[in-house]
Amino acid sequence: MSAEESTPAVVLRTRDYAESDRIVTLLTRDHGKIGGIAKGAKASRHRFERKLEPFSHVMLHFRRRPNGQLVFITRAEAAGLAQFPIDENLGRIALGAYMLELTDALAAEEGEAAKAYEILTSALAALSRSSADLALRQAFELRMLKWAGFGLDFVRCRVCAESPGAEAGAIYFVVARGGVVCSRCRPNVAEGGIRLRSESAAALARLETIDLADSAGSTPAGSDGAAAMARFVNSVVDRRLRSIEFLDSVMNAGN
Repeated sequence: MSAEESTPAVVLRTRDYAESDRIVTLLTRDHGKIGGIAKGAKASRHRFERKLEPFSHVMLHFRRRPNGQLVFITRAEAAGLAQFPIDENLGRIALGAYMLELTDALAAEEGEAAKAYEILTSALAALSRSSADLALRQAFELRMLKWAGFGLDFVRCRVCAESPGAEAGAIYFVVARGGVVCSRCRPNVAEGGIRLRSESAAALARLETIDLADSAGSTPAGSDGAAAMARFVNSVVDRRLRSIEFLDSVMNAGN
């Protein structure tokens, strides 16, 4: 078996395996997304106790196995890393679960993901200090999508490259073009679009640029902007995200 390696990591999901083991998927700072098996994780009080649950931020120690994709997890420790206490608030749990699942869907196995790790840990830290709100959700989506290669443009028309401006009236978000189309160019675009108010487009453009720590409590895009983001996320992930329905129900109940 190979030498032991170590890296900071966030636990994305887990599942029990056999009688006492656990299979864990993590986003690491240094090795991208990896899956590992933790022998005896359900019984161990020394190596793993409460360290391999979703949202856990740990120093992961593991060894690569000569055959098989799963690494062998030897230890997981807090090691002074920032923790994310969100498990006592339903809204935080719902938004946090969505953050983990979207990250999992966009990150490739063992692909470079240091920036995704930075985005995720910053977003979870912001969530742990505030209430779950739409602005933080949208800011996280925009950053994670951009990291994955799906940068969206809410400032310039994807056809003429001009900025519609607040006085332009209706603008349209076109999923296939990854951005907005102005009312002048809309008749020449065959793809369907979601009509956006200029205020919603401006809010999304701003949320992409401010720090995640400052996004909670900021002005979000309205229902039209939320619909545009949801449509685009659905177009790029390879599966239906189970956390979305729960998150939407919790956030709608809070409105």
